[in-house]
Order: sequence, then C-alpha cells, then structure tokens
Amino acid sequence: MKVLFGMSNEKTVKDIAKYYEEKYKEKLEYKMAYYFKQFSNEIATGDYDRAVLSEELEKFPTKNYAEIDKQLFEYIDKIINDFEARNLIYVASERRKLGDSFLARLFFGGIYTTLTGTDRTIRKVCEAINSPTTRKEAKKYYSNVDPNNVYNTSEVNETELRKILVYFNNLNGDTSRYNAVFDSIVQQYTTEQMGVIISYLPPDVKDYLAQNSESYKSIVEINNVSIPQPQAPQENVQQPSLVDKGKNNSNYEIQNGKEIVKQIVVKEPTKEKIVKQEVPKVITQVTEVEVVKQFYDVPEDYKKTVCFVGAPKAGTTFCINAIGTYLAKKGVKTAIVDMSRKRDMYTIYTYDNTGKRNIAGESLKYASNGKNEPLVYEKLSIYTAVPGEDRKSYNPNLLIDTVAKNNNVVLIDADFSTPLDYFRLAQDIYIVQDMNILNISQITMFLRELKQRGIGMEKIKIIINKYVECSLSSKDIIDGIATYTSYDLKMFDELFNPKRVQYFILPFDVENYKKYIEMVYKYSNKFSSFTKEFQDNLNQIINTIYPTKGKVSVEEKHYTQESSKEQKRFGLFRRKQ
Repeated sequence: MKVLFGMSNEKTVKDIAKYYEEKYKEKLEYKMAYYFKQFSNEIATGDYDRAVLSEELEKFPTKNYAEIDKQLFEYIDKIINDFEARNLIYVASERRKLGDSFLARLFFGGIYTTLTGTDRTIRKVCEAINSPTTRKEAKKYYSNVDPNNVYNTSEVNETELRKILVYFNNLNGDTSRYNAVFDSIVQQYTTEQMGVIISYLPPDVKDYLAQNSESYKSIVEINNVSIPQPQAPQENVQQPSLVDKGKNNSNYEIQNGKEIVKQIVVKEPTKEKIVKQEVPKVITQVTEVEVVKQFYDVPEDYKKTVCFVGAPKAGTTFCINAIGTYLAKKGVKTAIVDMSRKRDMYTIYTYDNTGKRNIAGESLKYASNGKNEPLVYEKLSIYTAVPGEDRKSYNPNLLIDTVAKNNNVVLIDADFSTPLDYFRLAQDIYIVQDMNILNISQITMFLRELKQRGIGMEKIKIIINKYVECSLSSKDIIDGIATYTSYDLKMFDELFNPKRVQYFILPFDVENYKKYIEMVYKYSNKFSSFTKEFQDNLNQIINTIYPTKGKVSVEEKHYTQESSKEQKRFGLFRRKQ
C-alpha cells in the first residue's frame, strides 16, 4: 500500500504506519508533504493508492473562516483533478461536523471519507486507509442536502443578512460602534460575501465606514464593484433577499465590465409589530422585530472531549466534578480522565474503599492499552491512577480513543505539567481562573507554549471561578489572560483576541462553599443543593459541552466587548499613564 500523507507531524505519521502494519499485516510505503502545494504536486506525479490530507496541514494568513474555506476548497479541487477522490481521506479541523456545508461540498466532489471530532485518531485513519468510506455509507449525512445550494462563497444566507441589518438598526445611530460591529462581521464571511453584505447596509452606516474603516475600503476596492445605495427602509417595506449570483441571474447585470447589483425584493416580509403612542406635537414609534434563532438537532452519537486546566486551587477539579455529576444525572455517559499530577480524583472517589482504589488505580493504564476498565458510578466513569504514576508512559491517542468510544463526554482534568498531546486531542480547552490575578502569569506562559506547539487558540474558553463583584472585572481578567507579558514588561504576545473568546462566570457564595466542604468530607456529590444562580451559570457551561436539552444554539454568547489598545498590548499588568 503506497500512501501520501499531507500531515506536518512526522511522529504521528510513523505511529499510523506502525499501527497499520501491526493490525493489517501489510507494510505501508509512504511519503510526507508539509504544505498544500507540495501535496498537490506530489499527488499529480506519484502513483499512490491512498492519500491522507489534514485540513490543518499549514496555517492560513487570515483568521476569516469563510476565506479559509474558500482557499481550502481551491486546493482540494486541484488535488482531485489529479487523484481519485474516493481514495482521499480528509482529516477535518475541530470546527467541522459531518453534514456541514463544507464537507457536503467535498462529498458531492467525490470525497466520502472525512474524519471529524473524536474520529480523528490513528486507529480511524488506519481503518480508512484499509477500507475507505463508500458513497452509500457517507450519503446518510448528506441525503437532505441540495448540491445546488452548497457552499457558494459569494452567497449570503437571507436570515443572516436580516440579522446583520437588524443589529445595525438596533445601534440607533451610535457611530462609535460601527467599526467594531463591521470588523466582527468581516471575520465571518469571505471577501465576495462582504461585497454583497455591504450593498445592503443602511446609507448612514456605509457613509461612516467609507470614511473611517480601512477594512471597508479594502473590501470595496478588492471586489471592484459599484455598490448602489439601497432605499431607506419604510414601515412594512420588505427587506432585500439574497439570490444566487450567476450568469443567468436577472438580478445582476454587467455595465462597463463591472457587476451591478439590482434591487432585490424578498417574497416574504419580516415579522414586525408597529406600536404608535400619540401625544400632542409628538409621535413615538416602537418597532419590535422577531429574531429567529437557529438550532441544530443533537445527533445520537454526539461526542465531546474537553480539557480543563488552571493554576493550583483555582477550582479546576471542582468544576469538572460539578459538570460530570450533572451530566451523569441527566443520563449522559460521562468520563472524567484524571491527567493531573496530584490525582485529586483518585483521592475523592476512592478514599473510603480499598476495592475502589484497586480498580481506579489501574483504569488509566488499561485505557492506554485499549481496555475499558474504569471506576463506574452509574453513568459516570472515573479514569485515574495512584498519585505519582508516570503519565508519559501512557499512549494518549489510544487512551482517549478508548474512553471516547465508551462515553459521550470526556472531561480531562489537567494541569500545567500534563503532556501536551491531551490538549491537542481535546476539542475545547477550558481555562479555570479565580480572582487571584497573581496566577495569570502562569496561565499565559502555559498558553504561549501551547500556541508555539501548534495548538490552536480557537479552542480556548474561560471559566472565572469564585467570582465576586469588585473593581477587578471579568473583562479585566480576560484581557490579562489574552496577552503574555514578560516579567520585565519588555515582551508581549497576544495569545488570542479577548473580544472573541467565550467565557463563563461561577459566582462565589459562602453557603455553596460550606456545602462543597461537607460534600468532600461526607463523600457525596450533591451540587443540586447549590444556589440557583450557581446552577444557572453552570448550565451555561454544560450546554456548550453537551446540550442536555437536545438542541444546540448556533449563536454563542458570553463574549467581551472590544478592549482598548493599551489593554491589548500590556494585558492586565499594563503600564499606567
């Protein structure tokens, strides 16, 4: 079997080859490509039986996902011109899910084997090399997808366009926020899509952006499109509808070599309720616009692997126990994997019983060898070991693969010394930080190491634990975590955009603290007795990990507002003017 790997990690490729040869008793003759152009050139000239391509083969110069998707498909389209698409195994990034529009486009192009989420393991890659997914097997994920409506980079969903217009209207002419809102939209769409969106923005917004936004000017220039001024909206006037842009589309015409967008009218009006209150010389009009939230159903085989890490005593183990206990009570098969140095889970779950200690002490070693033998409490499984056991002796890929196969949710309890492979295998990384800002420097050093090792910062989410109202705000804490600052204040590194990171707050309450002390002492997990505010906030975290209500909101909440330039540069420990 001759295989071309488009993967940048040589050790991973060697492990795949070794696993394949041991399982299928067939030697792999392979070659590696380290960037897309090299992969494309090699596939065109070599004679390969299979090709394995990682979506994360190389970094893109933009953080705009829509633009990245466009470039990715251009690469892949060229590749499958020279190679049988059904023999290409596509290892997707963590943001992909089977059935999404990008993977649907690959499916209609003949690529049937795509590995997403917890399927991105050495075992699954080897199985795919040995026996690629057939069209019939893959079709179930895309049977309801219309190939004519899949992934047009110049197309904008009508509902999304309406939401953008409503958002700008709700700013009520506050020009100070126009740039920030526009820049956040730019992060989510391709340049061609932004050209379409711009054409429908209110005139006052376009006038302001044309004078004050460099990204707006750049998009207009790149698109090279004359953008008409839409008529100002009136009462009960229908919002414009986006129609596919194509050669036979009567809503577009060519004038002087440029595409001119004609006025487009939607078939169905938005739902509005107009309320008028008449007072002498004064009329007040209130418009209530119904905002439609988008949801997708949670599949039966939904799985999630997440890491929790924080400084000592910040409450990492506490958070995992609370989340794991709640999910298990809801009937979700949940695993806690203790990869911390202290092994607090071993102490908490086994201190009252020798038999439990014997089971728990071997559970991680077993999982590392492909055997599932955890300490089980109904729907909650504990994988831990005796404190001091060498974590580097485990096989991270096989360990997590074994646990994930037997559970829907995998919660990894980690610390700053946990092997980095576990953070690489996790879909999300939750940073647990309390109000002790002296711990922030440890976190930023750790995150900088993750970033330098190629672990994406888009995985990061933040939990502010034991939060109390004071002059130190949650926004200040997030700004501090977002930027690495050297002790001499001479070197700075922005780890992630603080206004784009998702965060949650778990409030401190003396009564809750008393209950937790008693829980540990009496060996009982009764987080249900905690205050309603705590439980509500905890549920917000839980539903980003595993939606217990059966629906997932597409709209993510809990983001900070834009930070000042000084905060972005210096983080929490910034110089004072």
